[in-house]
Amino acid sequence: MKLLKPYVNLIKSASNGVYTLNSVVSVPKGYALNTLSQGEIEKNGKKLWAVTATITSNGGIGTEIAEFSVPLEQGPTEEVKTVSMVMVDTALMSNPEEDNRTDVDYDDAIGEVP
Repeated sequence: MKLLKPYVNLIKSASNGVYTLNSVVSVPKGYALNTLSQGEIEKNGKKLWAVTATITSNGGIGTEIAEFSVPLEQGPTEEVKTVSMVMVDTALMSNPEEDNRTDVDYDDAIGEVP
């Protein structure tokens, strides 16, 4: 598993239609999740709904696996058809790496098992 590359799946609730983005990511040991935010972004002329997770180092070594689920505040629209999960190391805020992101289309959401 590549360090800081999020692996995601998108689930749509059968009961209320809310989308939830589940993510698993390998992070350096000693790092902690700092913030989670959501909002619309534009990438290469395409609008995306982005979930951005920032992590901060507290001095450890090695790696750990982090898992989290985020109910999305925005479903698909005419312009927004993709969700992007972005991992940002606060030490690299001015130059986040493009590899630390994974996109998934709303159409690829797995239906919730009743």
